[in-house]
Amino acid sequence: MKIAIVHYDISMQTGAQRLVLGMGNSLKKLGHEVAYFTAIYDKEKAFEEFRTENVIVSNGNLDYFGRFRAITAYRESKEMMKTGIGEFKPDLFVFSSNYYLADKYKPSIIYCHHPEQLLVKKNDLIRRLLHLPIDRAENKGFKETNSILCNSDFTKNAIHERFNRDSTIIFPGVDIDKFTLNEADNRFILTVNRIVPNKNLIFSIKLINKMKKRDSKIKLVIIGVKQPGFEWHLDELNKKIKELDLTNNVEIHTNVTDSKLVDSYKNCSIFLYTPKEEHFGIAPIEAMACGKPVIAFNTGGPKETVVSNITGYLLQDDLDQWEEKIFELLDNNQKRMKMGISARNRVVDEFSWDAFMRKIKENLGQMQIN
Repeated sequence: MKIAIVHYDISMQTGAQRLVLGMGNSLKKLGHEVAYFTAIYDKEKAFEEFRTENVIVSNGNLDYFGRFRAITAYRESKEMMKTGIGEFKPDLFVFSSNYYLADKYKPSIIYCHHPEQLLVKKNDLIRRLLHLPIDRAENKGFKETNSILCNSDFTKNAIHERFNRDSTIIFPGVDIDKFTLNEADNRFILTVNRIVPNKNLIFSIKLINKMKKRDSKIKLVIIGVKQPGFEWHLDELNKKIKELDLTNNVEIHTNVTDSKLVDSYKNCSIFLYTPKEEHFGIAPIEAMACGKPVIAFNTGGPKETVVSNITGYLLQDDLDQWEEKIFELLDNNQKRMKMGISARNRVVDEFSWDAFMRKIKENLGQMQIN
């Protein structure tokens, strides 16, 4: 088949874009021809692998006046589809974003990271009113698409509750040949996320401030992508680091190369993941693939990826608890390495792209599209 994978913005190097690229590679290995339909593509900011792919760009806007990103995508998505169809003429559409199009362009599959309407804060009345037409269209997209795939049980439950439809969990994959086991470490703690407030990076800074009283050389490296419209949050984090006199203990690196990211995973001692309601989270399994124990909140997607006391720890919102477990691992090389090996084995078994490919092949077979 000729398959179009639709994702409005593939310029950022985050988990969603990694999934889009991996899905395309999996479909090509199954013998299909793939094109990526997008409105926003900056070769310098996107994953390098996209440069050799069939990326069809409509050159849409990211936002209006630095705001209204969802509304912008909603208004300009038809032009994105028109441009893509004009060049590629697909047999199947896979929507990794713009789920509200899945009833209009068929046959279609939604791969849902999380329903867009559930990402709008309930107390933000103006945004909710502006999103009403998007919500109505998204409801129709989910109800009339041919098949729904999703990234976690957390998201599966949200889809069923909101749209009364079943979906199939296909976990995002990790390139286990690139993210490889490395038992050595350079005695630093790592966290990787977009630099936005809901990733709760402030928690990790407060944690290091607390741990510094016991170990003045404790080191945290934050790697993150700057998201347009949230530049102020990076300034906020840097200000907090200075206020707490942590300039020698906390480093923030933005927009790093993919090779630098992989090296950081391989050389850290422990990986922290601080979002509280993340629907999946690719970073923990990337760290696990490199043989690093992961410490995360006992909520959302990490509950499905991290096995507490085996591949890391799932903890409550308690700085004392996080401090205790981090020092427990830092002080016990054998335990840290054992957890790391268990983490690597879990990723190979459950979260490789081979596993992803087998499951998506099965789903296509059930749709009876050949």
